[in-house]
Amino acid sequence: MIEQRPLTSRYRGMDENAKALPGTDPRVLLASIVHDFNNFLTPIVTIMEELQSQKVGSPTQLKRIDGAIFCAFRAKTLARQLLDFATPQKIEPAMVDISQLLESLEPVLASVLPAPIIIRLDVADGLPPAFIDRQLMERALLNLVLNARDAMPDGGEVVIAAAIGRRSGSSSQSREPMIRLSVADTGIGMSPATLRSAGAPYFSTKSHGTGLGLAMVCQLMESQGGGLSITSTPYHGTAIDLWLPVMPSSVVGSR
Repeated sequence: MIEQRPLTSRYRGMDENAKALPGTDPRVLLASIVHDFNNFLTPIVTIMEELQSQKVGSPTQLKRIDGAIFCAFRAKTLARQLLDFATPQKIEPAMVDISQLLESLEPVLASVLPAPIIIRLDVADGLPPAFIDRQLMERALLNLVLNARDAMPDGGEVVIAAAIGRRSGSSSQSREPMIRLSVADTGIGMSPATLRSAGAPYFSTKSHGTGLGLAMVCQLMESQGGGLSITSTPYHGTAIDLWLPVMPSSVVGSR
């Protein structure tokens, strides 16, 4: 005899089992869920891409296949962002040449932008090295460029600039020189109300947004002793400044 139970009962039982595991770290459970979730999505994407490449079905059906693939990739992105946001990242700061970082990353960033959007670098001469985790910084920049892309549906320009500056604030640390790495776009900008909520977890103005991308960048910057600030004007674009700690001169001199 097949047991039939309401879905709510099944989920309640799963929840009770999870609570019964002594010492279970919720982050470990989340990592396990994300892993299984991605495993379920992989064959779905593979099958859909095969149907797409073989042009199986009518034009309407092919369009639906395209939509299904897009949704599957969005789901994988959401799972990755949930894991990144909930799980503390292992930070491994080191000396990073920002000019070299941006030059090597520019082709990757340009590849995610459609033709109507151009990208430009504006890096000051003689920048001291930053003391950051290079891999996590690359992910943060990619995230910000994708946000800029979404803010310019009709095309525009993304300018990534780097220069020495002092972050406004009252703490002694904020008065120390830092590298200001700015990602600015010429997009739709934000209203004052949207600007006040920008960076809060799960807040998004995009229909397909998760509200975790910018929150993750904020978390990353704070974990490395830096910070993030945003300026925006409706219909005139947005600039997001990443404040990066400078490599101590004593360490630089010893290398």
